[in-house]
Amino acid sequence: MSTFPGVIPELPGIAIDRFEPDQRQQASAFFLSHCHTDHMRGLELDDVLPGPLFLSPVSGVFIRHRFPQHAPRVRTMAIGEQVTLTIHPAEPGEEEYELTVRSIAAEHCPGSVMFFFETTTERILYTGDFRLSQGHGNTSVIRSLRPQIVYLDSTFLNQDYNHFPTRIESTEKIVALCSEWLAEDKRNRVSLWLPAHCGSEDLFLSIYERMQEKIHVSEKQRAPLLHFPALSEVLTDDTTVRIHACQGTATRGGRSSLACQSYGNETKAASVVRTIRPSALRWRGLTANDEYWQAGGRLFHVCYSNHASCSELAEFLQLLKPHVRDVRLNVVTDDNDLLRKTQCLSSILDDSAPAEKGNSSNPVDPNACLNLDRLIYKARHTVSCLTVDHLGASDQSSEEDEMYHRLPKRLRQ
Repeated sequence: MSTFPGVIPELPGIAIDRFEPDQRQQASAFFLSHCHTDHMRGLELDDVLPGPLFLSPVSGVFIRHRFPQHAPRVRTMAIGEQVTLTIHPAEPGEEEYELTVRSIAAEHCPGSVMFFFETTTERILYTGDFRLSQGHGNTSVIRSLRPQIVYLDSTFLNQDYNHFPTRIESTEKIVALCSEWLAEDKRNRVSLWLPAHCGSEDLFLSIYERMQEKIHVSEKQRAPLLHFPALSEVLTDDTTVRIHACQGTATRGGRSSLACQSYGNETKAASVVRTIRPSALRWRGLTANDEYWQAGGRLFHVCYSNHASCSELAEFLQLLKPHVRDVRLNVVTDDNDLLRKTQCLSSILDDSAPAEKGNSSNPVDPNACLNLDRLIYKARHTVSCLTVDHLGASDQSSEEDEMYHRLPKRLRQ
């Protein structure tokens, strides 16, 4: 969950992924990396943004529907598009300046982008949330831009999460678990127990493309997701479909059944439910040689992540050397998390070779000297964080909620 405060000191007059009154007072141009709730705080306010909102075309469709008050401010940028803006900082004494902005695919969810900002003196990359796939070509593009400052998705900047399977591998396993179960008996059903209130859009699309099975979600879940054009054919309110990502399961008569199906809707031959739990937070210590799924009765856990693993982050940062001089963390849950991540980051920046994917044999020395001059967050800084909207998942089952409740009370606004 993002704890980025929304502003970059070197770029006065713009705000990114946070749109509350403080940011609005400081900015004349706004940027949205993707349409997940922890990156849209403040867009729910009735007052229209005081400047243009730059975002991807997919995100533009979503924002125009969910927050129509801001529709006149939407300015879409295609992947790879570059625009030059004149920025007028709100702070007295700050002079206007020219800012060049480039949009780069982030591969976190439909429409997600990174932003590369360049002035006459600074080159800054804001990653938002990301997980780049191998062979996509984004890394070579980013390397050619030679960013000096990187605002990094640090969700899994922790060597406990050194390796994740690719999303293709994870999706293939989930599809296989769905297919084999549904093929056994026409009464069988699958319940997808999602780890967070958003972030499963690509998984929904992949399941539908490979199985041609629509997925039932609750009305509260469907309302925002249907603004993604690609999902309109994938999600349904029909409770009779065979794959569900709604309210989960309930125990009735000693057996599990779909909670969305009331007794009045059940057939005489009750369905048997296999629950699949795609998640990342529980998969500490996973290596490339380990199985990335676990079975317990009819409950299957599968490692699935839309965020880069620690080794992927290391490879990403190594590609940016020697030009990068500051790495600033976008996700910090508490002071202990800050310490662990600064140690891990210092190890990566001081390492002369990229970390081998899936190799966790080189743990970070907790007494290592920290290059804190490279980091924006220090212990004396306050990290801001807000709660996120609920789209139907239970509080206990949400990884976002788990990360939120790990925050110090002073940060839970």
